[in-house]
Amino acid sequence: MIGRMSLAEQTVRAPAAHRAIAAAASPVIGYFVARLILHWTSLSAPIVYAVCLGIAFVLAWRAWSARVVLDEQDLTVVNTLASMSCAHSQVRRITDAGRIETRSGEGGRGARIPAEALRQPWWTFGAGRRAYDLNREQIRSWLRVPPTQRTAGTGRAEATPEGVQQDRLGDSSAADEATG
Repeated sequence: MIGRMSLAEQTVRAPAAHRAIAAAASPVIGYFVARLILHWTSLSAPIVYAVCLGIAFVLAWRAWSARVVLDEQDLTVVNTLASMSCAHSQVRRITDAGRIETRSGEGGRGARIPAEALRQPWWTFGAGRRAYDLNREQIRSWLRVPPTQRTAGTGRAEATPEGVQQDRLGDSSAADEATG
């Protein structure tokens, strides 16, 4: 397991360099969008620049703060354009493509939520792949541990009714250490 599962909130983010480049690109793209709007329309230049760059700076902040928050009972995905929350019981799996697959209720239709903190951008050309792999594995680890088994303690093991120590995933390694 990558880290201890506790009641404390955990945050998973993309590498800082990737978030910084995405945030820096937003105002540049906003400037070019403003130029394109001015080329095709007869709107006032200062207003168009102000609106486009204002939106671009908001998107830059959102790109910098993109993350996946793991609470005790739910998972919150904060992307550049949208945010979404879903309960632990609704999360089905984490794909290698960086999507969180969910299911909704009885016979309900599932969804695939893209997460910027889990999917490596195309423009990185493979740099930082390990960080994204670790992020996906941390969320998979959170998914394997039911919310009822998470404790506020610092140790990994919990006592079972028979007095045998097992870790939260039910692995036999902790049980073997306790018995022998």
